[in-house]
Amino acid sequence: MLNMQVKIDGLDNLEKALQKAPEATIFQIGGAIQKSLVTISSQAKREAPVNKGFGGGTLRQKISMPIMLTKLRGKVESTAPYSIFVHEGTRPHIITPRVKRGLANVRMGKYFGPLVNHPGTKPNQFFKRAFDKSESKMSSFFNKALENIIKSFT
Repeated sequence: MLNMQVKIDGLDNLEKALQKAPEATIFQIGGAIQKSLVTISSQAKREAPVNKGFGGGTLRQKISMPIMLTKLRGKVESTAPYSIFVHEGTRPHIITPRVKRGLANVRMGKYFGPLVNHPGTKPNQFFKRAFDKSESKMSSFFNKALENIIKSFT
């Protein structure tokens, strides 16, 4: 699991606001979190690689934002089982067949033999790139939420 965090400037003001008007504060911060999740999710879909030679796009399609029961939490995830291997890369490894006697790619009509020495793959950190590219937008969402919270007290 890849965890990333956003630093919120003016956290002391947020703590005071939570004490004075918790519902309004949670509403504003929850909105900023939701907007941030949508931004990261959209960017991650643009950053995720697509294997056009095989009619790919599954990795992009599997990126989602599961509904959270609390407004102050959220996540963007990919449910494709191979996502972590694309994101983090793999070391060189041997691939052996599970059922058949040899390895083949039926679509390409290629037979590789009883085992393959896979050279590994380089990391393609599409989620990290998405987060990095979304960071300034996310900061503006939280800054606007804090402005709205502070305005409600003046």
